Amino acid sequence: MAARPSRRRTATLALTLLGCLALPHVPVLLTSRTAPAVIYHNGVVLTMDQTRPHAQAIATSRDRITAVGDDEEVLPLADRVTRLVDLGGRTVLPGFIDSHAHWIGDGQLVGLSPEQAVEAALRRGWTSINEQFVDMPRLNRLRELDASGALRVRVNAYLPLNFTDDKFTWFLDHEPRYTYSSHLRVAGVKLFLDHDWGTDFHWDQVELDTFVLAAHRNGWQVSAHAVSARAHDQYLTSIARALAAHPDPDARHRVEHVVQLRDDQLARMRELGMIASIQPGLVGASVTEQGFSELVARGDPKWIARWRDLVDSGVRAIGSSDMPWLVLGLGSHATDLPHGSPLEAVHQAVTQRLTVDQALRMFTVDAAYGTFEEDVKGSLVPGKYADLVVLAENPTTAVSLPDVGVLATIVGGKVEHCADPVLCR
Repeated sequence: MAARPSRRRTATLALTLLGCLALPHVPVLLTSRTAPAVIYHNGVVLTMDQTRPHAQAIATSRDRITAVGDDEEVLPLADRVTRLVDLGGRTVLPGFIDSHAHWIGDGQLVGLSPEQAVEAALRRGWTSINEQFVDMPRLNRLRELDASGALRVRVNAYLPLNFTDDKFTWFLDHEPRYTYSSHLRVAGVKLFLDHDWGTDFHWDQVELDTFVLAAHRNGWQVSAHAVSARAHDQYLTSIARALAAHPDPDARHRVEHVVQLRDDQLARMRELGMIASIQPGLVGASVTEQGFSELVARGDPKWIARWRDLVDSGVRAIGSSDMPWLVLGLGSHATDLPHGSPLEAVHQAVTQRLTVDQALRMFTVDAAYGTFEEDVKGSLVPGKYADLVVLAENPTTAVSLPDVGVLATIVGGKVEHCADPVLCR
């Protein structure tokens, strides 16, 4: 039996607690015996942390955040070797997370080598990208880039189970959410349900049920390309059956694109705890395509691009660029801003009735939840990765979101892109 605390010890503890309540506000910090390597101060820090949404300063050491608070709280943590960076009123956010993209795998379609694609993503403020089609050759290439130090963004790889009419079970040779390094992990498996705006379908229900159940039962997060309402019916049925057979309240299975969605399907997604992975610029990029028009014709136009309805319903929505495919749809070159920019994507989300705050969450804290990584990224909290982006303006007050400049992109405390020498000395 554990010994009971003495009255003297109990009284001392009570006095200590009362004393803490009487102290002035202290910064949110991670206890450390060493001073921070860098302190960014005199800025507008949007933490995306509900317990403290705004701050002025952020301290980092090695690859982690060590303190977040006001200048007078964080600056005293410095010693003579701490580098002090005066933000001069600039804005710091968590590094943006591109939840659905093909930057590295398909970058060659717009003339980008893997190394150039990484640089292009960093210039736009992305610190993490989810590569949504990583077969074995692409996984090997990512591992090579990682080993050489060229994989300067964090990558979550999704392994495809089918493409056109080919079906694979090769994912069973891998471990769910296996981490090769802090820059590369296998996040989930990817299914393709329909193509050509819901005119070409790849699965019958029994076959889809079998594959979804196998992935779910083996601990995999399932990510599925589903554009049409018919594809959503198939997929939601398979997810429901898999969860009934093997209950998991935190499976976080994902639907990619979610272009056409009925009310009953939206409600079902919420009940199943599913994630909607959307591309806010998708409709604008595709509005002139014949296939898109046909999709609209096969249902109520109100079923299309229901981004705000998803958020309001309680379904977790995460945002992405779908680079380079949206760029190809727009007929633009990938290296020309703003295409592929998180700020352009936030702008597109706002034009579709989301608030700036809601849109920013889709590309930061909610996006981290989408890959089971909310404990290490997505918000500026001590202990998480020092993945930061420094912007020329505060996106919550900016007149033109696509024109907000990315001044620095920092991954694990290392400045990987810098457009302002003051920030990167």
